[in-house]
Amino acid sequence: MTTDRTHENNMRDRRHFLSRLAALGAALGLAPRAAEAAATPDTLDTLRTAATDDPWVAKLTGKHRVVFHSHMPTEGLAVRWAQTFLDTQKNSYGLTDRDSSVIVGLNGRSIGWFFGDELWAEQSVIGEVMGAPGARNPQRELVAALRTRGVILLACGNSIRASGQRFLPAPSRDNNEARTAFAERVRATLLPGVEVVPSMVVTLQQAQDRGCRYIYAGG
Repeated sequence: MTTDRTHENNMRDRRHFLSRLAALGAALGLAPRAAEAAATPDTLDTLRTAATDDPWVAKLTGKHRVVFHSHMPTEGLAVRWAQTFLDTQKNSYGLTDRDSSVIVGLNGRSIGWFFGDELWAEQSVIGEVMGAPGARNPQRELVAALRTRGVILLACGNSIRASGQRFLPAPSRDNNEARTAFAERVRATLLPGVEVVPSMVVTLQQAQDRGCRYIYAGG
């Protein structure tokens, strides 16, 4: 099943790439095969990259680009620093939120700040792991405010799959079915606006390739 899906995704990316190449050829007045032959290595690399970009990449429209990353709770520094960045740009430099593209990328234990209150209430362990005991996510309102300001909120898919080992009660952490069910629950109850990326390690590389300054928010 996984192999078939991977093949299907690869074929879709290839078709998208070839269609982009054909469009380039049309713009240059070339036949499809001639366009492929005439395209420079840089052009081909650009087209291949565009064919495999994650959806969040299209949101990088600001002149000033920064990604705040954390893999440990650190009292929500990645979230709070994103707010501080935008507020300072506005109040001290007269810039608007649209002048900046801000990313909050969380993996490891820090993804708990993207969990909805429903999940926090179901699993008291979450608050304990995050250093904020209780049945509600104390960062939920700030995350919602950042979303309205155009901040890109990214959660690591690998960390979600492993989340049961961090956020389930100890007796359930070795239960594969319990871990799988918890990961599915996490995805279903993420705060509005949070996008799941395959791997935060790759996402950080993609962000820096596109001009985002990297700021490590502790952990």
